[in-house]
Amino acid sequence: MMRLATFLLAALVFAAAPARAAEIQRVVSPGGIEAWLIEDDAVPIFSLAFGFRGGSALDPKGKEGLAQLASGLFDEGAGELDSAAFQQRLAELGMDFSFNAASDDFSGRLRVLTEHAEPAIDLLALALTQPRFDAEPVERIRRQLLIAIESENRSPDAVASRVLNKQVLGDDPYARPDYGTQASMSALGAEDLKGFVRDRLTRDRLFVAAAGDIDPKTLGLLLDRAFGALPKTGPSIALAEVTPNETGSVLVVERDIPQASIIFAQPGLKRDDPDFFAAYLMNYTLGGGGFSSRLMTELREKRGLTYGVSTDLVTLDRVGLITGHFETGNDKVAETLKILRAEWQRMAREGPTEAELASAKDYLLGYYPRNLTTTSRTADTLLGIQMADLGIDYMERRQAEIAAVTLEDVRRVAGRLLDDSALSIVIAGQPVGVEGSVPATLP
Repeated sequence: MMRLATFLLAALVFAAAPARAAEIQRVVSPGGIEAWLIEDDAVPIFSLAFGFRGGSALDPKGKEGLAQLASGLFDEGAGELDSAAFQQRLAELGMDFSFNAASDDFSGRLRVLTEHAEPAIDLLALALTQPRFDAEPVERIRRQLLIAIESENRSPDAVASRVLNKQVLGDDPYARPDYGTQASMSALGAEDLKGFVRDRLTRDRLFVAAAGDIDPKTLGLLLDRAFGALPKTGPSIALAEVTPNETGSVLVVERDIPQASIIFAQPGLKRDDPDFFAAYLMNYTLGGGGFSSRLMTELREKRGLTYGVSTDLVTLDRVGLITGHFETGNDKVAETLKILRAEWQRMAREGPTEAELASAKDYLLGYYPRNLTTTSRTADTLLGIQMADLGIDYMERRQAEIAAVTLEDVRRVAGRLLDDSALSIVIAGQPVGVEGSVPATLP
């Protein structure tokens, strides 16, 4: 029966149709806990996503990696259930259950057949309020993370990323590796994890989203069962805004590899900036649009300098960046960077064409419904909208806001944001003939 329930859940996930009309309902539990819900009874599945403000950037100095360690332990025993018993209960319910630590938030999600919603919610509540943090699972998950840290220490991309973060963000917690260091991860103990639960998992930081075969009244009751026993408030989050480094540089991390890995960044904008969609459309044209982007055309299609190049808007709570990455032969790095800078300047000077803007809009307007194709993706999307403070009417406003962006808007924003002299570039490899490059100091 357990295998049948798990198989049925998986089959229904892939068979699920998009949530109808994407009508978002605001649900407030009897105990005052709010959630957003997209109700859809097409298949008997219930998905819940929840997040708490404050992620790995809040890890205390010397305790880096705490949020990551915690994220791996909430399904490793709670209350009277040790790790094996907890995992057995998950299997009996056919329940998907996971946690994730990001820089700005700590989130979790569950998915289960609707008939098992109540016991699944009770198991979630137990995990959030009475996690055991027994020695064996703590050491097992710690070992896994220590292996990941060691792997990152050997990875040219990861080391280059660490150098870039330090160069652009300085000593801000955003610049620290999410997994921490070998020393910080090794120093974490059960008391640190208990403090994490006490201080971070509080109702004043909580956001909840749900989707699937559940009605508002039932959801309201489940919200209190899941989160009602959490502390109402916790310590204030008092991290300052970040001013990224605007002085460009080219740093080299010496690595004996045939293909150099290049990552780069410059100051960008945050998600709440009124020019966000104009910047998104600009970035799509420059390097975010895959094979349709200018950088891909110039670097790969025309010259064969790289297999791929991409740029992205990174929008954290306290800073925004424009970032990018490509790989190329060590003897081609200088030529590739010259073309990258030229395209950066051209976009800043001219912006996109009418045809490029139309293509970017078509993509941005067309891909979004994919976020609503399953109950779990729908719940995650609703949670993301909430935590970005975009408003419950965001889905309705979004299309109109994108459509309203003009060519003049995008050109203005490109001129405002893009500055190739502000690019911080880190090269992992043995690049040849790159002017102005200096050896990197590893953080």
